[in-house]
Amino acid sequence: MLRMMGSINDHLKNIEPSGDKRVNMWCHTCHSGRPRPMTLEEIVGETYKLMGIEAALEHYADLKENYYGKGAYNFGERALNALGYKMLGNEDVSGAIAFFELNAKEFPRSANVWDSLAEGYMRAGKMKLAKKYYKKSLKLNPNNPNAKDMLKKLREGQRG
Repeated sequence: MLRMMGSINDHLKNIEPSGDKRVNMWCHTCHSGRPRPMTLEEIVGETYKLMGIEAALEHYADLKENYYGKGAYNFGERALNALGYKMLGNEDVSGAIAFFELNAKEFPRSANVWDSLAEGYMRAGKMKLAKKYYKKSLKLNPNNPNAKDMLKKLREGQRG
């Protein structure tokens, strides 16, 4: 890693700085004080795999309390959404719903998180909740084509 960092810094020397100082790469650029740099998705996913959903959700809360705003992890909606879809891919619908619910709690103004939560409930066979959350997603983003399509399918399924 030190050789890589040295190589990057050598390349950076060839770039004209935009400010009064040139840009450098440091250990903390990637590590942010952690011995093994991992994304939030990776570290919470690893906790989930080893200890289950409750431990993963607690670990997320601990990380957020200790690292939010410090640059070590990206606490945007993408990480929790990706974890939820990873769980769906592994046929763990209840785990997916837990991550999607946390994401909806963290980002209640995001149409995407409600759309994902709706998909989780739809996969769980809870069509009323799926419909409710697709509607919520559409309210936040009236141009959401997935929510429109899924609501149409849900309505057609009720008639059949």
